[in-house]
Amino acid sequence: SEDEDAFVAELYERLPADQAEKIINAVHRPNRALHDLSCSIDRLPMHFMRKNQINGALSIFEDTLGGCERLLSSPVPLVYSRHTARFLSLWLLLLPFALWEPFKGSWNHAAEIPAMTLITICLFGIEELATQLEEPFTILPMQGFCDKIGANCDEITSWAGQGEVEVLDYVPKN
Repeated sequence: SEDEDAFVAELYERLPADQAEKIINAVHRPNRALHDLSCSIDRLPMHFMRKNQINGALSIFEDTLGGCERLLSSPVPLVYSRHTARFLSLWLLLLPFALWEPFKGSWNHAAEIPAMTLITICLFGIEELATQLEEPFTILPMQGFCDKIGANCDEITSWAGQGEVEVLDYVPKN
């Protein structure tokens, strides 16, 4: 698919070929990428306390990833969606009888037609929106999010070797 081709191309662009191959061929790509990231953190030349903090953040990221995967792989049962649509259709079918008396002042109840049209469009729109929100990852611009995160990471890594930030003496005022 087009998304898969773009994903593979980006992996080869950002990672060494052997590491990209391992992620592409993994049964569960996110776990493989997290494993590689964890191994890279272990090899960083920094104090072990800082590594533990980074690994803690990585664990939180992994937990969040698991939650997102459960959300994506747990669709709302079809019977729920069907029941909601049928109930809404029946309710809207019977609504003109409930609105008959309030619209008796209009000629031949003609104002009831645009009112029913507006109510129907609004309620079916809300129902369609709820259906779309059942799978949020299909409607969110995920590639845009990932591109922004990638650009931010590229910027951070470009700072490597630029030295430590100079710490200024701070004297609190009384």
